[in-house]
Amino acid sequence: MKAGVRFGFISAMLVVACATASVHAASQAAGAPAPAASVDIADLDAKLARADAIKTVDFAQFSRLLDEVIPQSARLAKDQQSLLTFLRGWRATWVGDYETGKAALDEVADTASSNVMRARATATLVNLLGIGHRYEQAFLRLSQLQEMLPSIRDRNARFQALGEASQMLSSAGQYDQAEAYAQQMIDDPPPGETICKGGEHLLRARREGNRLHVLDPIYEKTLEACVGAGEEIFADGMRVNIAAFQVANGHPDEAVKLLVAHRDGLRTLNYPALLAEFDATLAQAYFRLGDLPNARRYGLSAIAGSVHGEFTDPRRTGYEVLFQVEEQAGNAAAALAYHVLYMAADKAYLNDVSARSLAFQIVDQQLLARKAEVESLNKQNEILRLNGALDRKDVETGRLYIVILAASLAAIVWLVLWLRRSQMRFMKLARRDGLTGICNREHFVEQADRVLAYGARSDRGLCLILFDLDHFKNVNDTYGHAVGDEVLKRAVDVCHRALHACDVFGRLGGEEFAVLLPDCSPAQARARAEQLRLSISATASTPTRPELAVTASFGVSSTLQCGFELHRLLVVADAALYRAKRAGRNCVFMGDTGDIPDSPYLTEARG
Repeated sequence: MKAGVRFGFISAMLVVACATASVHAASQAAGAPAPAASVDIADLDAKLARADAIKTVDFAQFSRLLDEVIPQSARLAKDQQSLLTFLRGWRATWVGDYETGKAALDEVADTASSNVMRARATATLVNLLGIGHRYEQAFLRLSQLQEMLPSIRDRNARFQALGEASQMLSSAGQYDQAEAYAQQMIDDPPPGETICKGGEHLLRARREGNRLHVLDPIYEKTLEACVGAGEEIFADGMRVNIAAFQVANGHPDEAVKLLVAHRDGLRTLNYPALLAEFDATLAQAYFRLGDLPNARRYGLSAIAGSVHGEFTDPRRTGYEVLFQVEEQAGNAAAALAYHVLYMAADKAYLNDVSARSLAFQIVDQQLLARKAEVESLNKQNEILRLNGALDRKDVETGRLYIVILAASLAAIVWLVLWLRRSQMRFMKLARRDGLTGICNREHFVEQADRVLAYGARSDRGLCLILFDLDHFKNVNDTYGHAVGDEVLKRAVDVCHRALHACDVFGRLGGEEFAVLLPDCSPAQARARAEQLRLSISATASTPTRPELAVTASFGVSSTLQCGFELHRLLVVADAALYRAKRAGRNCVFMGDTGDIPDSPYLTEARG
């Protein structure tokens, strides 16, 4: 499985980690009375510069200085007012008031006269929007930041912009550009900075992109630079990435030695997100070493320390290790419970990774379309100029210009048609699963709701078949993802031959599929599910692996039981599918609304 973003958005997560402690300081500072005496402009500028310099190391003093300047803000020059607005937005973000912070940063990014202030605000917005899962907005701001980069002469602002761009691009799978930006940070750090941050971004991008094959000496130099500069967060980020590489390459003992030596120091930094990374990696390392008690201990700690309410990578890894520990210890019930939780966390995490990638592609297409639109307008302006020239030319020259005009118009028409076809193609891709070509989850839900609505009006029964491939994770782990993808595609092809034109067929995620059968009784649905089961077990192996046996488990629900609500049909079919799994897999079970509350798959995995 491709590595997800394990340590992205470092600076913003540091904001979150420190927010609780900072809110109290901010409230005390906000309550301080404004100075009564008039303050010299130079003194105001000095306070503003001092506040900007210490904002990450002494938040309380930073906030006091800001509150002293705010009452006198009307006396500041325009550029200084932009800096003040930026710092106010930065403070709001630091204490967790993201909407207020975003509004102030938007104002600076869109209206500041200084390109340095626009770049700083835009870079901070990229970070803030990424943390808030507003990926499309984040990538729009990132495109603006990339356009500004060549014109940014301030080395500190450029350094910040490169760091945010590298992290955001890495999170969307754009590893080449992410590495290039990180390398620029290493090659030209501004005064007061070292290779620490750039080296950490480079290591992370290479590991997330599966490009880290050896530990280059640059990473050891980077770690030393981080420690020497007091950048403990980035130093620990380097350590956890190095440890994860060692675990993946058969050296779990080295990973344990590296992380255990610095874990207590990390606890004092009050940074739970990074501590969860440490614990998740330690859990994997101890499991590889056969130390099940410590693997269980750190797996539980990784889950407890993960971001509340989100399916982060440490949470996913923690559940996976706990499942493996209980399985190896022979605790079947506990192993099954943890496996269900792991599958839910894995699916939610991968959905978020996919959302980032899709947002990047959408923004990229929008920018291309906008560029083409500008080019089209420029061509139209040129045509208008030629039309004006026709009035000043004689008939013979006019005929020549008419030919040129017709050719230009044809080019524009061709360009518009090409753009339209591209948009239609993109819309089709957005509705189809990229691997199998059938409906993706969103399109399946849309189509199914439409068919169910028609069935309700015409009083015709419908049935839903929910199935997934048995032991599919073992196929990926044993034969690799290429074989796993081939198995999925062959299973879909087999199902296609058995389905009708009016059936709605979609991939809900991973190895899970759904089929909505219009005008179908429960008995017919069971028979058709049995037909699909037999077809898959007979033909789903791949040409390169004919010995590979693939089966599927099925759950069936009907509108006679559930009504014409898709969610209810899915819930009942899901419960039946779970019973099929418990019954030994490779079988079909009909839905029974009476057993839904007892299904751990529904109460835990489906949330």
